[in-house]
Amino acid sequence: MLNHQSPVPLYHQLAEILTAAIESGEFAPGTKIIPEITLAATHGIGRPTVRQAIDVLVKKGLVQRKRGSGTFVVEPQRQVNLFSLAGTSSAFQQLGIAAEKRIINPISLAEVIDGPENPFQGKEAYQFSRLTLAEQAPVLIEDFFLHKTLFSGIETMVITGTSLARLVADRFYLKPVNGRQTFKIVTLDLSQAKLLGLGGKDPVLEVRRSIHFPGVENGVYSKILCRTDKFSFSQTLGGHSND
Repeated sequence: MLNHQSPVPLYHQLAEILTAAIESGEFAPGTKIIPEITLAATHGIGRPTVRQAIDVLVKKGLVQRKRGSGTFVVEPQRQVNLFSLAGTSSAFQQLGIAAEKRIINPISLAEVIDGPENPFQGKEAYQFSRLTLAEQAPVLIEDFFLHKTLFSGIETMVITGTSLARLVADRFYLKPVNGRQTFKIVTLDLSQAKLLGLGGKDPVLEVRRSIHFPGVENGVYSKILCRTDKFSFSQTLGGHSND
């Protein structure tokens, strides 16, 4: 019950009670929560206070209002350990999620024109881009840049439907030793937005990742655009491969 003598606002107390009920499974995903008028009567508060509490749950991503129907508990986002050295293919496989890789730009050796953050800027490197779909929904755009000496001959190999991590290990006998990643929120250009099924002003997470191999820093550099409304992305430090 609510403590009307507490300095904690009543709407915040109610939000905590409802959050606990959702997290415990009392309100299962997809179910309709108790109507506002009932919550107000049960806790001896006004409906505006109840609405404030529901607003908190909406901002947390726990519930969704449906006009004319009520407020429903949303399905929790699954956490994909996308940013370990184990790579993106492995991340989805570990959750049993069917992921499809589609090549956007085929692999080629060319001068890199990207920006100062890219260690291959102004140099020749192997480059290709791919789109990842998880459960048939587009979730990632990945641009890869590979060291031209370390990966000499990769342009003759089949990369469609192949894990880059497996290719690096099985064909080049390479094992990454460590890496570095940076994160920021960006907006998409129109072509990127179309590929991810988003609007041009929708923000996405951009990850830039450098992978180092024995004796060679920045053997692989990648830029990943992540659609975050389908999955939550987490990070595990360490690992043994790159994708």
